[in-house]
Amino acid sequence: MTTDTQMSGAKAGTKEADFAVLAAEHVPPCVSIYVSNVVGAESTQQQLPRLKNLLQTASLNLRDSSMAVEEAQALLTYNWRAVQEGQPQHPNAEGLAVFISRDFFGFSHLPARVADRVTVGSEFFIRPLLSLIPHDDRFHILALSQKHVKLFEGSRRGMREQTLQATPENLHEDLEGHSFEQRYQMHTASSRESLQKGAVFHGPSLRNKDRLIHFFRDVDKGLADVLKGQQAPLILAAVDYLVPIYKTANTYTHLLDHAIIGSPDLLSPNELYAAGWKIVEEEMSKAADGAFAVYTQHANTPLTSNNLRETLAAAHRGLVRFLFVPSAGERWGLLVPPDTVHVHGAQEPGDGELLNLAAILTLRHGGHVYVVPQSQLAEGADTAAVFRYALGSQVAGAV
Repeated sequence: MTTDTQMSGAKAGTKEADFAVLAAEHVPPCVSIYVSNVVGAESTQQQLPRLKNLLQTASLNLRDSSMAVEEAQALLTYNWRAVQEGQPQHPNAEGLAVFISRDFFGFSHLPARVADRVTVGSEFFIRPLLSLIPHDDRFHILALSQKHVKLFEGSRRGMREQTLQATPENLHEDLEGHSFEQRYQMHTASSRESLQKGAVFHGPSLRNKDRLIHFFRDVDKGLADVLKGQQAPLILAAVDYLVPIYKTANTYTHLLDHAIIGSPDLLSPNELYAAGWKIVEEEMSKAADGAFAVYTQHANTPLTSNNLRETLAAAHRGLVRFLFVPSAGERWGLLVPPDTVHVHGAQEPGDGELLNLAAILTLRHGGHVYVVPQSQLAEGADTAAVFRYALGSQVAGAV
């Protein structure tokens, strides 16, 4: 996804940017371009001249940041094939964001129109992106039946199937070579004694539930290799009686309780995605509400703040657990590490947008950023924040 300063291999590695990469430190200047699609399904080739013209409007800011506009345009042109070929044009995309520095090129298709603008600074400008694409919207769907095992990765942008290398493709393949794989049959039938479908089994050696647990444990082992180190939620898609059995074999800590009930073999990828995204939206809403409830519970204590200067200094130290920023409004100024913050009434040369900087620093250190209505913040406040522990305290994990 990144490029070196000579741009070697950029076209092959560039893809849609994610927040973790955008929030990382990059070689400045960091150029962020936002543009809305022209009505009539403008092609990516038609967008390139518009983006170059937008860069021309930022020539003074680029020059002050030691990058000529011609260099920025050359970086854009060199990597543009990645936008054209690296990802299909999203059918519902209404805008495009492009991020350029000497060590990075990334882009993001946007689900809504945005104001055309270019910003140049020491960090990428991600606030418009935060309003349109939640930074933690990635998820996985495990489509599980006795005939097929498929893993999908999705986000607000769409969904794609992932490759499972060391996972059995179906129950029969998993049981081959085991002594209990004999004349195994199974079908489902409705049972008056049960509120869900019951399983009717025939087979000699091993209890049939144990056969499924053996299968699911092998599936879980294969998933562990693919999902190692990830925190994205996993949604199970399966008929109802398989869900509790799989949960006994599961070791992935981010498996959601809410599942897609029904045979995934009967669902199209679009139907599977729609069902999964609905669950993810509900989970994201609960997470945001829960985070703000923590802020409300600890308001006016050393565990929270609605002071921009205090929040920025804490974010720089990696102390912000939850950050809440409004969707509109900008505050310009400078952070002079470790804890000096200058806030200016209007943008001055060398300034950065401070709400954006707070979001960048929070994400860089593993915190969560939520965009909220201005009315949800205290009167006159620019932000709200929950700290990992009380400022001035060294006792971690207080909230």
